[in-house]
Amino acid sequence: MELTGKVVIITGASSGIGLETAQLLATAGARLVLAARTAAKLDAAINKVTAAGVEAIAVPTDVTSAADCEALAHAALQRFGTIDVLINNAGFGPPASIVETTEEIWDATIDSCLKGVFLMTRAVLPTMLANQRGTIVNISSVAAKGGFPNRAAYCAAKWGVHGFTEALRAEVGEQNIHAHLICPAVVATPWWGTSNAAQPTEVLDRMVQPQEVAEAVRWVLTQPERIRIDEIVVDLYKNPWQK
Repeated sequence: MELTGKVVIITGASSGIGLETAQLLATAGARLVLAARTAAKLDAAINKVTAAGVEAIAVPTDVTSAADCEALAHAALQRFGTIDVLINNAGFGPPASIVETTEEIWDATIDSCLKGVFLMTRAVLPTMLANQRGTIVNISSVAAKGGFPNRAAYCAAKWGVHGFTEALRAEVGEQNIHAHLICPAVVATPWWGTSNAAQPTEVLDRMVQPQEVAEAVRWVLTQPERIRIDEIVVDLYKNPWQK
């Protein structure tokens, strides 16, 4: 895909992987619709991506709300007339043992990581189906490829994203709508820092960096359409605590 002029929605776009992806796609000429819950952070993100000279709008969005997701898709159509790409990046999952995982933690994790992917995909699909083209990239995790202690809710949500993506591909793949998964290992994002004890700088430096995941997204989006890319794993076995 040639990204110049393509309309790309990115959720969780105010920091971390979402912001790095937005900045990278801006340099490729994409027109961007940035979504996140915090308006002030979105405004700062817009300033960064428009420095590349591209059009971009910010739409405060809670992806766990169907109304918000529909409003985001509507805002993209109102401004740009179409939707070419959706990048489902929003999500979080606070660490907790299974015994300590409350219903609130479980529900919030499933809602943000899995329900949000469904709601956003449902919101953009009518446009993509009408156009007979489109691309959806779901940012998953290696937590969907194996169990991790104190991450049961997060693992369950990300395994769900895998199943949803496979079903999506089976349902609309013949209509020229592509669905891809990207599965990073532990990424040095602001969210990771707030949910874990402080780590030495050298540990953070050895983690997968947000810009590495952004590069994987860009690579997937720019491959010829005849190439089917089911899943990209970014440093699956990278261990930041081992030199």
